[in-house]
Amino acid sequence: MIRQFLRLLADRRGISTIVFAGSSLVLFGFGTMAVDVGSFFYQKRRQQTATDLAALAAATDLGRAEAAARSSAGRNGYSATAVESVQMGIYTPDARLEPEMRFRPGTGAGANAARIEMRATTPMILGRLLTTGSMLTSASETGEVTILTRATAAQDAQAAFAIGSRLARVEGGALNGLLGGLLGTSLSLSVMDYEGLARARIDLFGFARRLAARAAISALTFDEVIRAQVRIGDVILAAQDAARDQGANSDAIAGLGRLATSAAGSSQRLNLQSLVSFGTYGSRQLSEEVPLKASLSALDLVSAAAQIANGSRQLDLGLAVNVPGLAGVSLKLGIGERPIGTSLVRVDRTGASVHTAQTRLLLTLTLVGSGQASLVKLPLYLELASATARLNSITCDAGEVASSRVTLGVIPAVADAWIGQVSNAEFSNFSTRPNPPAATLLNLAGLAKVTGRAHVTIGNTGETSVSFSYAEIQRADKKTTSTQNFVASLLSRLVGDLDLRVELLGLGLPIPGLDGAVSGVIAGAATPLDQVLTSLLNTLGIGLGQADSWVSGVRCGGAVLIQ
Repeated sequence: MIRQFLRLLADRRGISTIVFAGSSLVLFGFGTMAVDVGSFFYQKRRQQTATDLAALAAATDLGRAEAAARSSAGRNGYSATAVESVQMGIYTPDARLEPEMRFRPGTGAGANAARIEMRATTPMILGRLLTTGSMLTSASETGEVTILTRATAAQDAQAAFAIGSRLARVEGGALNGLLGGLLGTSLSLSVMDYEGLARARIDLFGFARRLAARAAISALTFDEVIRAQVRIGDVILAAQDAARDQGANSDAIAGLGRLATSAAGSSQRLNLQSLVSFGTYGSRQLSEEVPLKASLSALDLVSAAAQIANGSRQLDLGLAVNVPGLAGVSLKLGIGERPIGTSLVRVDRTGASVHTAQTRLLLTLTLVGSGQASLVKLPLYLELASATARLNSITCDAGEVASSRVTLGVIPAVADAWIGQVSNAEFSNFSTRPNPPAATLLNLAGLAKVTGRAHVTIGNTGETSVSFSYAEIQRADKKTTSTQNFVASLLSRLVGDLDLRVELLGLGLPIPGLDGAVSGVIAGAATPLDQVLTSLLNTLGIGLGQADSWVSGVRCGGAVLIQ
């Protein structure tokens, strides 16, 4: 018996048939798995696409989100009952939040997103032939696999918003000196010219098209235009072309023509990335239409471009002012860079922000007094940090753009005001804040001198909510966010903090009441100084402890996937 068994083991005839039969079963199992797994992933991708489209439909029409989602599922080959849940909520596109925390369930006016779950089954193709196997799941016992997919979409509402200039009042003399200094030329525009420039609004998308033609930029998209280096003269001519396209008033068109003539010989070049950010529309071709308006007044545009083009970032000029109590005024202006990646005007979704540029002014005023204090020199140094406006919310009703409302969160710039002696090196170094020593206010040769120093700080730490209705957006109304009326009380606050010292020179004899006389001259100059400051700040488009913001366009409707 043992000998026969050993002989059987030694016999190799027919073994290939046994191996083939066993291998075929294994290969069939793997083939079955490959077919069914491939089918499963195909069906999952197909269902995920349907879920994404249902989420987009629900977010686009939140008023009837569930019906929109089920209708979308039906159009894409699934039954309405496949939509297992429709959840509305508030999506906050804030990079500071973890992704899973950006969607919060909720209904009401603030809802701007929808989360969809779809559940469906897909049949197994070959796996059902092996349903008697002990290792198969309960799903395979019925020959079907359940697929669950989720998607979240938010409304793709966008707005064009800005922060910066205030031009409630124009004064030709100050504007000609300041704007001419920034452009490196002399200007003689009238107050009527400037008022026309301030009233004329220029759509920045149309302006970009005109700039591409004027500067012969081989650009296909709006972003390519604003990245190109162009001459300041071409910027002004393109602004004139765009103003003419939009039927601007004749004063504005004539004023831009005079500015262009004055700047024709300038070699200053700039790119406009710190003027405007077109957001998602920046990649559109120049020939394409854009569904919202991003605009600036002609005066805002030229003033901002002149500041950007002023490569030295510093300007010294004497101002011709005819103000009682002031014998002379000279201005040193320094403009810092805007925070990286920001601009004056921006087209974007909620969560985006715009910033003003850091600005420094050193006004040296010669005040008219009497007696020993007949002429008092007052160096007034002002530093403004960057003000910020964040796009906090866009409220839209489906198909009702006229009911839309945009809300910004605005933080005015922190302002430092000093009476003190600021050196050129300190003034030009934007990486540190000056802490100036006392300045010489009065010097009586050989007898005595009077020095003085004062400091006032003002600023906000939290956002102020500023809301714009659709009518205000259409008019691009500017709204001022203010810590307080700082300009009107600036000098009185500085005088209250002013530390005056009288220093005798050589054999000079004490001069009774000299410090009081100087203090009186400064205090008496409060009204003319406020007048000069207001004119200058309006010209520069900045405010002490203030920020102006506006919204010039809004787009409602549409949605984007967020998860």
